[in-house]
Amino acid sequence: MVYETTKLKGDGRNITNHPSRDFLPLKGEMVAKLVTPRKMLLFWEVSNIPQTIMERYFHLSFDRLTPVVRIYDVTDLDFTGKNAHHFFEIKVQYQIGHWFIKGLVANRNYVAELGINISDKEFFPLFRSNIIHTPMMEIPNRTDINYDLIQLKQYEEHLPKWLDHSSMYHLNKRVSSNKANETLNNE
Repeated sequence: MVYETTKLKGDGRNITNHPSRDFLPLKGEMVAKLVTPRKMLLFWEVSNIPQTIMERYFHLSFDRLTPVVRIYDVTDLDFTGKNAHHFFEIKVQYQIGHWFIKGLVANRNYVAELGINISDKEFFPLFRSNIIHTPMMEIPNRTDINYDLIQLKQYEEHLPKWLDHSSMYHLNKRVSSNKANETLNNE
């Protein structure tokens, strides 16, 4: 990993620009962190071990393979690697060591695996993340609901002025605007 050092003017301190220690994975693991309610950040350690495994075990050049992240929905499951509700895949660049995943659904549990699709039917996982939980959708507070009800009541009491200048059709009969207002008020 490359660290950049920035010298701040004035106080002479040096600041190292690198990820927080909370985000750095231990050897051989991937860490998932929820960044926003619908987006997570995945971190993994970049090493030569996966390359060696792919070349020795599968006799495949790692450079010719496409790494993917699988995002599994494991809500209310004891995840075994095969029993997710569903999953989706995203092609990633292994050497970067991190990836943002967007579009998560509210109130679900997710786990991610970084791996290689060896064939159309065979996936070989390299790392598996911790489980993250997305929060529930926000429920509007009572004042929002009351405001909407007041707006609706005001609309019902004071019909829009454009109704005076419009006509409605009812069962193939033309209805005058006065009759339209009466019809709307009675319904």
